[in-house]
Amino acid sequence: MVNKLDRAWVFLGHGLHFLVALLALVTLVKDGMSWALAAFCFIYIVGMWLRPRGLWLLLVVGAWAVLLASAPTAAFIAFALFFLLIRFLPMRAAIPAVSAVTIIAIGALAYSKGWTVGGVIGPIMGAVVAIGLGIGFRMLRRETAAAERMRLAGEIHDTVAQGLVSIQMLLFSAERRLAEETLTDPQILQDLRLARNTAENNLEETRRIIAALQSPSLERGDLPFALQQIVDTTPMGEKLQFGVDGTIRTIPQKTQQEILRITQSLVSNVVKHSHATAARVTLTYQPETLTVDVVDNGRGMDVVSTQFSPVGLAAIQRKTRALGGTMTIESEPGHGCGISVEIPT
Repeated sequence: MVNKLDRAWVFLGHGLHFLVALLALVTLVKDGMSWALAAFCFIYIVGMWLRPRGLWLLLVVGAWAVLLASAPTAAFIAFALFFLLIRFLPMRAAIPAVSAVTIIAIGALAYSKGWTVGGVIGPIMGAVVAIGLGIGFRMLRRETAAAERMRLAGEIHDTVAQGLVSIQMLLFSAERRLAEETLTDPQILQDLRLARNTAENNLEETRRIIAALQSPSLERGDLPFALQQIVDTTPMGEKLQFGVDGTIRTIPQKTQQEILRITQSLVSNVVKHSHATAARVTLTYQPETLTVDVVDNGRGMDVVSTQFSPVGLAAIQRKTRALGGTMTIESEPGHGCGISVEIPT
């Protein structure tokens, strides 16, 4: 299903190129050849291979606006531009761009033919339809991709992960039986332990992949709900709790996504390394910041060595700093750990 939607998305791009060519031909027949029309076609054709797409679309819209001065029929090219902008720009940029093209088209039609109901309603309806179809198609692609990830996660869990569990159990049983026997060759036990450790490591990696494929969605824009899902799906079960402090408010989608990933990493560290019997994740809404606190009663760590480590929490710290935030670690070996990540919103 995902591949079909991707092919449809690509086909839409090709179809839009054909539609622009057709409308440019209509403009040529109605208003005749002009340098502005030639410039528009040249910029459009040459820029089709230009990256980034935003620059190409800016040049195309600019050339189209100039063309309108000498060729009123070119106003109808706006309907193709609506879909081009929706197709190649992110929605946060596409909607303002479509609105600007709509205003230009209405103005051009009013200048050439006077104010008419059709000249105003037509471009507006075209813009609304393009935006609606664009949003709907993008949502469908995201939902389909999420469903595919869940399907893959289920298949990996039911096949590879279960197979690794079986291998690990068989190796452990064989190792125990051999240990009970008097063997002169220690290499046998060593090889069995190596095989069991390898299976264990691969099982852990497989479970990490499954967790990544099943990462909670933020389509609802509900960060507390997504974080609750992370907490509820860990092996710690009820030993890991989640709470929210402060008044829940709207947070930029990108910031929510980054906080979700940071929290996933922090919770993963607690599950894998802390040996904790109790832990808590707290999301705190403040007027200008959002804070995630992860506290556990595990074995703790040496904060100094962790801060200079090239992996683990150091990576989370770098990601936090990239967002303009701060990460605070309070821990001592044998006395648990508390990590606070504060991100400006």
